[in-house]
Amino acid sequence: MPKAASEKMGRARILAVDADGRTTRIKAERLEIELGDGRRLLLSLPGQPWGDLEIEADCAGEDAVPLLSLQPAACNVLTLRVDLQHDLLPVEEAEPIDLPQGDSPPVLKLAVQKAVEGVDKANAPKKHAIRRWAQAALLRDAEVTVRLVGEAEGRELNRGFRGKDYATNVLTFVYGEGEAMPAAGAGGDGPLTGDLVLCVPVVVREAAEQGKTLEAHFAHLVVHGMLHLQGHDHEIEVDALEMEKLETDILGGLGYADPYA
Repeated sequence: MPKAASEKMGRARILAVDADGRTTRIKAERLEIELGDGRRLLLSLPGQPWGDLEIEADCAGEDAVPLLSLQPAACNVLTLRVDLQHDLLPVEEAEPIDLPQGDSPPVLKLAVQKAVEGVDKANAPKKHAIRRWAQAALLRDAEVTVRLVGEAEGRELNRGFRGKDYATNVLTFVYGEGEAMPAAGAGGDGPLTGDLVLCVPVVVREAAEQGKTLEAHFAHLVVHGMLHLQGHDHEIEVDALEMEKLETDILGGLGYADPYA
């Protein structure tokens, strides 16, 4: 097949049709549809003539959970519905349940903030991917906010907390008694609470320079930051080797190559 024809087949062609039947052609790899009441539907289109269409529901604020439901409307039509659930029963108010004894996996409560626009927003990883990477590195219950930022905010945070006047790839903040401390561990019996700040343009540049896929590099930095959050460090060689080995094992389990090879 000629290259031009192949490229033409590989591009998704989208037509937006209004109530009067007028069409507008859109060039996009991702559609964000505002549904009102804080609801959004996110459609990520495959970059090839084949592949999966990823559908994600989102909502403004943290007091509601977006729910997706899918049902057939005709022999070749599916109806997709997005609802907001505001009255989920809190765990502490539910009836006690007798669970089998034994170890249970740690629980991750995750929030993702995207303080990016334009190209940086397009390059930012999706929440479900961030959750998968963070969960794989989780050793104990944690409440984590991952904030995706641009160069200016990344530089400001690195300068303010570490005295270094440039944007870095990832910053880890652990919260406890007193103020937040970057790249420090935390003790106690309760869940860890902390932030990971990922500077999207820095991660993009590093992935290109190191010959890695952007997804693999983001995965590595989330795992790296989560281990920092849980007390791992690399200030001395023996600790660095231990941390690198743990990162490599976790990423291998996720299907990624050794980031240090």
